[in-house]
Amino acid sequence: MILPLRRSVYHPVLYSATASQFTLSLSKARTLVNSYCYSALGRSLLIATLLFCFFTNTINAADSFAEKIITVKVNSSGIVTIGRDTVSSDDIAAYIRDRLFKSYTGTGKMYDAIKLVIDGEPQAVVMEVVQKEIARGQKKALNELCIEKYKKLFEDISPRQQDKIKKNFKVLFQESYG
Repeated sequence: MILPLRRSVYHPVLYSATASQFTLSLSKARTLVNSYCYSALGRSLLIATLLFCFFTNTINAADSFAEKIITVKVNSSGIVTIGRDTVSSDDIAAYIRDRLFKSYTGTGKMYDAIKLVIDGEPQAVVMEVVQKEIARGQKKALNELCIEKYKKLFEDISPRQQDKIKKNFKVLFQESYG
């Protein structure tokens, strides 16, 4: 049994359904061409609107990518937290290395930056240790990345390869964490 569902407004096509599937059959009835056709101006406006919406959404999507940042927070008593994890000052380098390298192995990309947030007034010695540990973690991640990609340490690869690493993985060469 064929059940007529609806008639298309723009085309002389009748949609019909059988018990198990939908079929498309051409209608025998004539439709008035003038009442259903777009004018050239109407088509132009429609195309212009669609293009405007497409490019606006594309530009907004490109701007909406958030930076991936590792946030290292040091409070006044010297407790270091990275994300949700509390890390001892001895383990900061290993933790930073793991986070940077695991993000690379998982997605092929790395974090964009490391940010050091000071909560209160920690001692200067603690801040110095934290900054040195972050730098050590970056160095370890850099060597691990170079061994993975080139089977050599960073110092042993060619200057061209070094420049490519510096360009693509800027977080490994970041010196200020403010």
